Amino acid sequence: MDIKIRKATYTDIKDIKKILSFFFLDTDNVEKNLAEFIVAQNDLKILGCACLDVGNIVELRSIAILPAYRNKGIGSKLVKTILERAKELTDVIFLRTTSPVFFEKKGFVRLENNDKKVVWKDCEECNKFDICRQTMMKKDLSIK
Repeated sequence: MDIKIRKATYTDIKDIKKILSFFFLDTDNVEKNLAEFIVAQNDLKILGCACLDVGNIVELRSIAILPAYRNKGIGSKLVKTILERAKELTDVIFLRTTSPVFFEKKGFVRLENNDKKVVWKDCEECNKFDICRQTMMKKDLSIK
């Protein structure tokens, strides 16, 4: 399968939102963050996406692959591309995920659950924090 990773464009918004919605991920900020989205494409079909959110921290967000195309290396290609971009901006990248084993294979390490409240304001204010299934992780980009 020939997969091309490229920057997302305005015409990709509908596909990005569709992919994110499969996994109940936030679709409200796709337009706002479009400049930092990348997509995985096979021929003319968008198969996955990821976003590098650059704010108070640098965060890998909105990484998702269409269910029929998972476990084919697409997520790994998206993560690699995001990490290359992140290295230009920071020494540390964070993420919240329900798939920590995948990211451990990419060199991310798990952090304590309560650290989420320090790093993300939305976690501090969330009324579902005690039942949250997201694992907080980080990767030191200065380490090879």
